[in-house]
Amino acid sequence: MDIHAEHNNDNSLIIVDKNKLIGIESETLQNLVQESIDKGSKNVSIDLSKVEYVSSWGVGIIVHAYTTCHNKNVNFNLKGVNPHVMNVLSQLKLTEVLNIN
Repeated sequence: MDIHAEHNNDNSLIIVDKNKLIGIESETLQNLVQESIDKGSKNVSIDLSKVEYVSSWGVGIIVHAYTTCHNKNVNFNLKGVNPHVMNVLSQLKLTEVLNIN
């Protein structure tokens, strides 16, 4: 499975198990974020440790996931962001908005 979620009490971890986040994953990722919120998660993390490339559409997916969580008062963060993806997020000033660890 390319994208899946693990739920543990108030925490959800969405794992992107592929090397590119290009946009075709948008519906799956959004469904998992919404499912996590519906299950009562107070913290939603997306693990991007295997992602080596992110397109502009992929960035849009991340922003939409953040906005969905933010609007529901759910903490959102990205984990395992590699240097190339971090550079893209930094150039777009998203590192100032997103919690990345």
